[in-house]
Amino acid sequence: MSTSRQHPHPSGQVVSVRLPPDIIKRIDALAEHTGRSRGLYIRLALTAFLPQLEKDHWNQKTARYEQHGFDRDFQELMMRHMEEPESNI
Repeated sequence: MSTSRQHPHPSGQVVSVRLPPDIIKRIDALAEHTGRSRGLYIRLALTAFLPQLEKDHWNQKTARYEQHGFDRDFQELMMRHMEEPESNI
């Protein structure tokens, strides 16, 4: 998020993230061997993996919603049965 003194750069915004030293070493080695930047490889990794993370997130939300809906429907059914046991048989 940019502040009132800082305007977004045309190529994107800066995001700061802490990474373990071993990951940084691997990214730096790859960047050095290929003559490309660390940032390029971080952007490529995020771009490649983000769709899977989003899919996993929505699948988990959907599963929780479906389970909650099933639990809620079952509870309602049981409450109706307990209120009028003879008419629900």
